[in-house]
Amino acid sequence: MLLDLHDNFLETKIINSNVFYKEELESTNIEARKLINKYGIVTCDKQTHGHGRHGRKWISTPYKDLAFTVIVPDECNINGQNLVDIACESIVLNLQKLDVQSKIKYPNDIYVEDRKIAGVLCEQIVTDKITAPIIGIGINVNSNLDDLKLVKDKLYTSLFIELREKTNRKKLLKNVVEKIDDIIQTQVYQ
Repeated sequence: MLLDLHDNFLETKIINSNVFYKEELESTNIEARKLINKYGIVTCDKQTHGHGRHGRKWISTPYKDLAFTVIVPDECNINGQNLVDIACESIVLNLQKLDVQSKIKYPNDIYVEDRKIAGVLCEQIVTDKITAPIIGIGINVNSNLDDLKLVKDKLYTSLFIELREKTNRKKLLKNVVEKIDDIIQTQVYQ
C-alpha cells in the first residue's frame, strides 16, 4: 500500500511541513540534498540504495517499511550527533507508545533486545546558498521474517514481528517527525 502523503499533514513549528514523496527513490538522503530549500520531509515507498554509517547498506522492504529524511533548518544550530540523539529518542518514545520496548544503541541505532529495528544517519549539506543538516531514518515497520532474511550482517526485527499486526506507516512517520520537531523546539527555545 502506498503512503498517502501531502503537504501540511505534519503539524510542525521548526521543520518545514512540505513533503516530497515519490514512489521510488535511490535514497531519501540523496534526494533531500537536491530539495533542501523546498521541503521538510523526503520519503518514498521503495528506496533502492539506502545507506547508513560508513556506507553500510540499509534495506527497507518496499511498501512495508519507512525510509525518510528530515531536513532541519540550519538556524536551529544543533550539531549532528545531537540531532541523531533527538531522532533516536523520538523513535524510542513512539515505539513505547506502541508497547514495543526499545533502546538506543549508541551512536545511531534502535534495538529491541538484541535485534535492530531502526537506524539514523545525519549528514551536513552545504551548497552555495544554504547549509543544513539532514537526518535519514529507516524503520522496519511491516517487514516479516522472510523480508528480513535479505539482511545477513545483524539480527533484525520489525514492528510487525514484535506486535503480530500491521502498523500504519503514515501515522508512525507523522508521530516520529512531530516528536523530533517538539524536542528541537525545547532545545532551541530554552
